[in-house]
Amino acid sequence: MELWYTENQTQNVNFSMKVKNHLYSHQSPFQKIDVLDTYEFGRVLVIDNWTMVTEKDEFIYHEMITHVAMATNKNIKNVLVIGAGDGGTVRELTRYETIENIDMVEIDEAVVIASKEHLPFT
Repeated sequence: MELWYTENQTQNVNFSMKVKNHLYSHQSPFQKIDVLDTYEFGRVLVIDNWTMVTEKDEFIYHEMITHVAMATNKNIKNVLVIGAGDGGTVRELTRYETIENIDMVEIDEAVVIASKEHLPFT
């Protein structure tokens, strides 16, 4: 039997990935968190049935959100990252020697725990 994850984006658009293994599922007080291992995208973080990051293309999101902002000012020393439970944005920020302090705020510790355990690439 095949397992597929389908994200219904609009009434006329669905995005589907064939799943090797459903690695993790947890309902926190805030949201439902799933981690899937897929054939094309590797591991996938899904929150409330919406794809957050995939192993194959997470760098696109994390590099754009980090490096574009950092390019505006070379003297940034303190950074606040809000809603960064998967850790990828913080990972990118650690590449800057000029940054002295990074504060990361995530409302749901369960996202951080799931990401540390199942998403070593972020």
